[in-house]
Order: sequence, then C-alpha cells, then structure tokens
Amino acid sequence: MFHVMRGGCTARHPYPFHLSRMHGIKNYVLLFIHTAVQFQIDGVEISAAPGHAILIAPQTPYCYYNLSGEYMDDWLHFEYTPDLPGQITFSIFPPTNKLFPVRNMELYSSLIRQLLWEKSSAPPEYQKQNMDALFFVLFSHLCYDSAHPQPLFPPLPFEKKLREVRLRMEDSPQKEHSIALYAQELKISESYFQHLYRKLFGISFQKDLIKLRVDHSMELLDHTDLTIEQLTELCGYRSEVHFYRQFKAVTGCTPAQYRRQAERDLDSES
Repeated sequence: MFHVMRGGCTARHPYPFHLSRMHGIKNYVLLFIHTAVQFQIDGVEISAAPGHAILIAPQTPYCYYNLSGEYMDDWLHFEYTPDLPGQITFSIFPPTNKLFPVRNMELYSSLIRQLLWEKSSAPPEYQKQNMDALFFVLFSHLCYDSAHPQPLFPPLPFEKKLREVRLRMEDSPQKEHSIALYAQELKISESYFQHLYRKLFGISFQKDLIKLRVDHSMELLDHTDLTIEQLTELCGYRSEVHFYRQFKAVTGCTPAQYRRQAERDLDSES
C-alpha cells in the first residue's frame, strides 16, 4: 500500500536555496517546514512560516525557495497504491497541495525517523505492516491538524524537557515527583515551572500527578489482587489515608468499592 522512497529529518539547505519541479514528480512529497520558505504550487504563490506542513500530490508542478538564508525541513517521498487486491482501503488521507500549521513538529520528526528506519532495517516479514501502521498514525495527526488549524505560537520554553518530565511521572508514579525537584533540574524557579507546566498540559503539576497516580491505581485494582497497602506504595503514597482521600476525590468512591464494582462488571460479562 505504501512505499517509502527516501526522506530526511532536519535537512539543511544552504543559502540560497531553490528547488524547482515544474512538471511535478510521480510520487507524493511530504514536507515539515522549520524555516521560512516561499512555495509555488500549481502556479499559486504561498508563503510558509516555520511549523507548517504540506503534502504535494504526484504530477503537481511546484517549486520552493528561500533566497534570504538557510532552509531546513523534514521531508518524505512515498508512493501510495490504494485498493490493491486483498487490502483494506486506507480511510484517511491528508489534504494535498494545501499548507497548514501543525501542533507538534517533534512528533512528526520522530514518525519520519521511524518510517525511514523501518524501510532500511525492519525484518522483511514485518516491514509492510509496520509501515502501514506508522502511516496511519502520521495521517491521523495530519488530518486532525489540517481540520483544526490553530494560531502558531513560538515554542514554549523547556517544552521538550517538560514532556520528558511528564513521561517519567507516567512511567514511574511510585517514585518521588515534585515541583522543587524538576524546577531544580531545569534550573528555573518553582513558580515558573508551574506556569510552564500548566500552559503546556492545561492542568497544574500537582493535579496531573494525582490523576496519573489514581489512574495507575485503578489499573492495578482492575488487573491484580494486590492489597491496598501494596497499592499505596506502588502508586507513590506514604499513607493509606492519603491514598484513600485522593482516590475518592478523583473517582467518587473508595479503592475497595471500585474493586468490588470492577469484579461485578467482570462477572456480568462472563
């Protein structure tokens, strides 16, 4: 269904940069733009700021250039063959020849890197299904971003570090996580850390940590026979009273009540 031909991440093109394909090419071209650039797509002039993407359809005349400095992008050339015998039609596809802002350039860079890795290094028996799965994720995000355009803002300071912090919290809720600890790690004040965290994730650090720990405890209650004492420790609480209080505040019931209801639901399904 999909065939990746070539691509690159944070590809740098020295000044002055000008690429012209006035008769188009036979494959799709996907670009994620890191620096300002000027496009001409099928005769239409378009100015592109950093943080935009465009999917150029096969046989579309186009050129793009930056005559004022270095140009940088992530890019992918690929072929798509729909409706092959025995294959399911790919139900989502981003708009072509349309420039639109994207929310998370780092996500798209990682997906392109993974696609290029699968092309060169994946075991042959898994390569096709892995590539199709990655394209599904890639196109899902592109379709959402193109349908829900947002004003572009400068990258949030420490955004990458903050996302890493949240992943650490989610992966190890039993460990110590505190505003003071992470503010010191990022070498910023505690109040600035809290401001950035809320702005990025839409929730305060403390409320998010509570939610992550309660979510983890619910998963353990659903799938293990661990005692409440064991759960308390595994979810990062120092006392059962504290665990009970926060669990009930989030879920509206105690851990024991939640477990009994989960067991009843399981019995009714079987």
